[in-house]
Amino acid sequence: MKVGIDISRYIDRSGGVGIYAANLLKFLLKIDTDNQYIGYPFFYDCFPDGWNKEENAGIFSDYYRNPNIYTNFSINKISSRTSDIEKKWVRSSIEGKENILGNADVIHSTAFIVPELLKAKLVVTIHDLSFLLFPDLHTEVNIKLLMQNLIYINSRPDKIICDSYQTKKDLIRFFHVPEEKIKVIYLGVDHIFSDPVSEENKENILIKYGLNDLNYILCVSSIEPRKNFERIIKVFGEIIKDKRYENMLLICAGGPGWKNEAIHNLVKEKSLENKVKFLGYIEEADLPVIYNKALFFMYPSIYEGFGLPVLEAMAAKVPVLTSNVSSLPEVAGNAAITVNPYSEKEIYEASVNLLGNENLRKELQIKGTERSNLFTWENTAYLTLGAYKEVLNK
Repeated sequence: MKVGIDISRYIDRSGGVGIYAANLLKFLLKIDTDNQYIGYPFFYDCFPDGWNKEENAGIFSDYYRNPNIYTNFSINKISSRTSDIEKKWVRSSIEGKENILGNADVIHSTAFIVPELLKAKLVVTIHDLSFLLFPDLHTEVNIKLLMQNLIYINSRPDKIICDSYQTKKDLIRFFHVPEEKIKVIYLGVDHIFSDPVSEENKENILIKYGLNDLNYILCVSSIEPRKNFERIIKVFGEIIKDKRYENMLLICAGGPGWKNEAIHNLVKEKSLENKVKFLGYIEEADLPVIYNKALFFMYPSIYEGFGLPVLEAMAAKVPVLTSNVSSLPEVAGNAAITVNPYSEKEIYEASVNLLGNENLRKELQIKGTERSNLFTWENTAYLTLGAYKEVLNK
């Protein structure tokens, strides 16, 4: 069969959704040489800047240098100019769009888009429904775009993949999707987060981001309200009032997200400009070292459909503090400190406990490593390939 997979959010550097799509395709190519795969650097209304340029292709950039390196993979329409393909796309019929997408047997939409298809089978991954549960934490534009697609979630997909049982539960609750149409497939964590790194490479990466010789607490996520940054910043401001921790920094790694004005304003209001550092988007290859240097990883998110950074931190041998809500207990198990994300007091007390208790940090490092080993991209790829075969053979 020929399978087309949307990797446009990876090209667009859209956080966890893009990482999911890229790793899924990367590991499908590792485990499956029988079927053909197409990567879509643009997909329906998502045309990332520079979608057809080698420098934006990340882990697939070797295809541009040597397209013959893969016998069963291609990137869709890499030679077309954006203006030409956009015009052709807008003018095309449903069937015409399928032609542009390479006439795949199965099309996998990895980022909420639910297109109408004539020939191909459709698999859609739903990562979370936080925009319905917490609409005030999203933009109106984002909510409108998602709803325009998800009104078809019952009728159009042949199979829906959810990252967690929490998301499956929410999907049934809000859209009454038949349970038999949904398959829960957990995400994985790449081996790069647990692989040893030379001291020279560690030093070079830390110098690159200005983190060498620093003690810091780490957050990895897009900078947006759902990630609970305002409470994180308030708690951090209290932590460094203690003389033992006055030289500590809070490092925030991730894209700009949305509705982040209040977050940045709070940093200024608390006079923490020299203590809270926003690194922006970090290449995946650099992340393991940045995780590993942290005293602990702080992720008290309001809601997650999965929470991939929790696993990445565990694999990188970093103690984790996360939330006791949504899918996060599914992912963290008993290998993290979990708190009520609405309680600054709980977050503060758990943070101070972690900082002051070296034995607890070591215990969580061991438990976290064992926990992260249960989640592999190979397994994600095997189960997803099974979903493709299932819809094609129906």
